[in-house]
Amino acid sequence: MHNANADKSYRLKQTLDVLRAFPDGPTTWDIQGWCGSMAPATDISELRKNGYVIDCKYQGLTSTGRKIFRYHLRGKKENPST
Repeated sequence: MHNANADKSYRLKQTLDVLRAFPDGPTTWDIQGWCGSMAPATDISELRKNGYVIDCKYQGLTSTGRKIFRYHLRGKKENPST
């Protein structure tokens, strides 16, 4: 997968802003709503490739049976290639 540079990508900067704005971690729904992203999990994956440490926790199901995931930004690795 090709990943965008988080320092240059407006889309990834928006996702980082949302991760930082939610102390308890945004859900996939929050990221979609705040960023307009059609693929929040892909945005998170790209941020990880840029060296960001992001945890994902399953939070249960919505009333319609969709899975809820919550993301937590833990920081950034010194050397993203490791």
